[in-house]
Amino acid sequence: MNITPFLLGIVMAFSFGTSDFLSKGVTTKIGPYRTTVYILTLSGLGALIPAFFLKSSFAISTLYAAVLVLIAVTTFLSFASLYRAYNRGMLSLTAPIVNSFPAFSVAISVVFLGVTFSAGAIVALAAIIGGIILVSTSLSDLRRRIFTRNQPLAPGVGSAFLASIFFGVSWAAFGFATQHIGYLLPAIAVRLGGAAVGVALIPIMKPKFPRVSGGWVRTVLVMATLETVGLVIFSLGVTIAPSPATVPILATFGGISAAVTVAYAIVLLKERLELNHIIGVISLITGVVTLLYLTS
Repeated sequence: MNITPFLLGIVMAFSFGTSDFLSKGVTTKIGPYRTTVYILTLSGLGALIPAFFLKSSFAISTLYAAVLVLIAVTTFLSFASLYRAYNRGMLSLTAPIVNSFPAFSVAISVVFLGVTFSAGAIVALAAIIGGIILVSTSLSDLRRRIFTRNQPLAPGVGSAFLASIFFGVSWAAFGFATQHIGYLLPAIAVRLGGAAVGVALIPIMKPKFPRVSGGWVRTVLVMATLETVGLVIFSLGVTIAPSPATVPILATFGGISAAVTVAYAIVLLKERLELNHIIGVISLITGVVTLLYLTS
């Protein structure tokens, strides 16, 4: 039984979930666009470290060059949409939508990468994604918004949905690229490439860059470190994986980071644990155990 992808996934979920929780305060101070450029740049530098130990190829075809461009563009769009969603909306509503991206990664892996799953594995993946949604959503707040007039149902939901789609494409493309051309070029594309897209759009978007402050700078550095850890773990997993099925499995654990984010909110912000949270935890555990058994 190979449990390595699952152990890596747990650490990855913790890293991404903690970073997402910290992003709420940072985007309030410096805005989603600037947060995106800073995080992609700093985590991109850290993500280059494994390149000294992993095999890479610089002889790429037009197809793989196009995949690298796709990774860079979708990565920037996914992070920009993510931080915009977290800035405008509540984490309990936007986080589960953003982190439903494994569903898109699985679909892309099946259609384009030729990955096959048994019916039981698909049900397990669905249980995990359903658990993400349940454990990360406040039903009482959702009901309040539904029955309150002259208020949007959920601010940030549109951006969260876009982030989910872009993350699904980016993760699937990144996994595909690392398995065929090695680590270095995909690692550059998925972070520094995404940052370059953001920088290139500055004359159009015209964001204002705030005065450097120790508070938000420290938080950005912590977030970048956590993003680097998560990315390196995913990269190592898909690079040394014996099967392409590892890609959607790790992507699914990346989605569980939403549960980590909400756990922080419950413990640190004293949010009330509702029945759907409990059901979601059970669904997550059951889905993970079932997926482990069926894919071992």
